[in-house]
Amino acid sequence: MTAAAPPRLRVPYITAYSEEALSHPLMFVPDPGATDGRRLSYADAVREDFQFGVLWARHGLHRGGRPEWKMVNSIRQRRCMMHLLCQVCGRSAAEPNGRIPWLVADDLDDDPAVKGYTNAPPTCAACAPESVAACPRLRQGATVYTAGRAEPYGVLANVLRPSRGKIITVERHRVIPLDAFHLLEYALAVQLVVTLDDLQPASLPSARSEEVPSPE
Repeated sequence: MTAAAPPRLRVPYITAYSEEALSHPLMFVPDPGATDGRRLSYADAVREDFQFGVLWARHGLHRGGRPEWKMVNSIRQRRCMMHLLCQVCGRSAAEPNGRIPWLVADDLDDDPAVKGYTNAPPTCAACAPESVAACPRLRQGATVYTAGRAEPYGVLANVLRPSRGKIITVERHRVIPLDAFHLLEYALAVQLVVTLDDLQPASLPSARSEEVPSPE
């Protein structure tokens, strides 16, 4: 009897695809409301490019091309954080009692209970076993929390500066609080960071017994 083939790994909702990347020229534009009288912008910026006082990286949403397993689609990640959607399936992560489950690797640097915030969206109970089975870090150790609330705290962003007629990146993937206005004016945000309130430990889901292939 032929053994059943292992299940295909679902591409998480927040994963970026190769053809979703968008390249648009950046520039510093005059802004009388900015600390230094200027802020980072696109040459053809529209109002939707800004949220929480910061410029956001543009991304397509059509999921064309191949999955970029280590990359996150900025727009879909923000949707998950703001609407408490599961990062795997994109549906509501809320449990019947209204609490929101968060699945995190056993790493103090990533633990929202330790540092107070996270850039990883929630994972619903239905998708948690698949996530544990598919992710090497989670297989090594994972913790589940449920949160009563999630509030925007800051952004994960690249910090840019003008230099000799060019724009250079001086810092990558920095967490910038939303009240750090001067830094936000020089930042290109890629992910929303939230604080989790009323955290409570919860049971860790069991991974599926069958092996789930990892992305190449």
